[in-house]
Amino acid sequence: MQKLFTPILLVIFTVIAPASYGQYCMLAGRTCYSSDQPGITNFKLNTINRTSGNVENSQSVVVTTGLSTTLQRGKSYTISITHSEDVTNFPGARNNIRVWIDYNQNKKYTDANETVWSKNLAAPSNTDSFTFTVPATATLGTTSLRATAKMSADAGHSLPSPCDSPADPIGYHGEMEDYTVNIVAASGIDDIQTNELNFTVYPNPFSSVTNIYYELKEKSAVSVDIYNMLGEKVYGIIKNPLQAPGNYNYSFDMDIPVGIYIIKLSASDIVYTQQLVKSN
Repeated sequence: MQKLFTPILLVIFTVIAPASYGQYCMLAGRTCYSSDQPGITNFKLNTINRTSGNVENSQSVVVTTGLSTTLQRGKSYTISITHSEDVTNFPGARNNIRVWIDYNQNKKYTDANETVWSKNLAAPSNTDSFTFTVPATATLGTTSLRATAKMSADAGHSLPSPCDSPADPIGYHGEMEDYTVNIVAASGIDDIQTNELNFTVYPNPFSSVTNIYYELKEKSAVSVDIYNMLGEKVYGIIKNPLQAPGNYNYSFDMDIPVGIYIIKLSASDIVYTQQLVKSN
């Protein structure tokens, strides 16, 4: 059953940001509990493909100096994470995975939509992949991505947070890896169209609620539809209302099976499509 969504007409203000927000939290003094601690053993995103040990120099936060990649506004990317298991102390304990990107560059990972992806109770010694879309509103320039694989409640631990706040009840926050990403404006033939309306779907993947954002420069008849991989329409989100110029954000909750879909935005004579992933 399709659930209600709420349209919001956005008003954009110019904000003068302070010159510096400080540094990213590094969890000073925190070290790995043992050489058997699980962690990320391979991380892939765009041009980054890094293989490492589950424990690196007994550190909890690993800054991968020199490894960076470029991400475009409005584009979708796939992250792959291979994570290990503590077969000595906690055999069979599953991991919780999180990835954060500081889209507004304020040296925090806790703002809206900066939890790029999360998965709980992931099978240990496994590889998990997911697809996300860079918001059209992401600040241009260099910023940070933080990824973690942390043991779950199977071993008595709380859910991951980017700065271990609130602190884990038994003093463990998992291994974290930091990467540098450079956010750039869309470019190229396909991306010129994406940039024209700044069509963005976030979060993507999503587990329940996701959002559509777009900008209209002139009055347009708009429709948004969801298709499965067989080309069958499974949802009609917006049904050809004539909308005035402005910025629009729709939140909607879709009760559909886990899988990959295509979301299509039609605005008068312009059509955009984007992959949409429904996760657990």
